[in-house]
Amino acid sequence: MSVPHPGGDPNANLYVQLKRDVLDRVPQITAVEYVPDDIEAKQLRASFDPARLDPPTGPDSPELTVKWYRQNPHDWFRINYTDPNTGFHAGWHQDEDHPDLGRAHFQYSVGDEEDRWGITFEHETPSLILWEIVENLLEEVHPTYQYVNEES
Repeated sequence: MSVPHPGGDPNANLYVQLKRDVLDRVPQITAVEYVPDDIEAKQLRASFDPARLDPPTGPDSPELTVKWYRQNPHDWFRINYTDPNTGFHAGWHQDEDHPDLGRAHFQYSVGDEEDRWGITFEHETPSLILWEIVENLLEEVHPTYQYVNEES
């Protein structure tokens, strides 16, 4: 069971910035929307073109959800990638779920395989952290962990 965020409303202006500065610039992403809408934005949802991923997946579009709360001393966020075609899930979380792993952790699951470990980010700015995560997803996580249970 996950620990709820520590309170406060997400910053809708931050979501505008994350959408504009990061998600709208990723060529594998075909659509980005505010959930539930742009006025009451509580998260962002980005859809990937399954044919633009390497390796390709499909036919359904994988999604990346971003939930971010600005607070001191450290922001609370959960960024989750889900591929409905394979059941693969990956998450980058800065929350209180796994204090033994440090402030932030990465986790993934596919089939009966799952793992998690502590991570650190090179940057502190939300847009740059999200860039790090998207690059990590596309360059390492998707190609390395998504097909971990499949026979070669």
